[in-house]
Amino acid sequence: MAAGDVAAVMLEPIQGEGGVMPARSGFLKRVRELCDQHNALLVLDEIQAGMGRTGTLFAHLQDDVVPDMVTLAKALGGGFPIGAMLAGPKVAETMQFGAHGTNFGGNPLAAAGARAA
Repeated sequence: MAAGDVAAVMLEPIQGEGGVMPARSGFLKRVRELCDQHNALLVLDEIQAGMGRTGTLFAHLQDDVVPDMVTLAKALGGGFPIGAMLAGPKVAETMQFGAHGTNFGGNPLAAAGARAA
């Protein structure tokens, strides 16, 4: 990974497809370090592992890692179709109102499901 060659690294803390394969202890921390060294974002896909399915709210918390972005879905809505993206300040400050859209946004039933879940 050379500086300027990679904008972001996106991975699952626990690989969900092809078998349930958690990242080895320390792996996420090392990826975080590399992203910091090369000014790349760390995006963690917690769509399958997030929302308490691993004993912590997010799987990456078990390795004490702070990503720039986290994606959520599945357990977030308790069976209703909903997804979310959480962003830290480095990313959030670059977004303007209306810059992010969605095909499924604004569904009050799914939002109620997420709130209840």
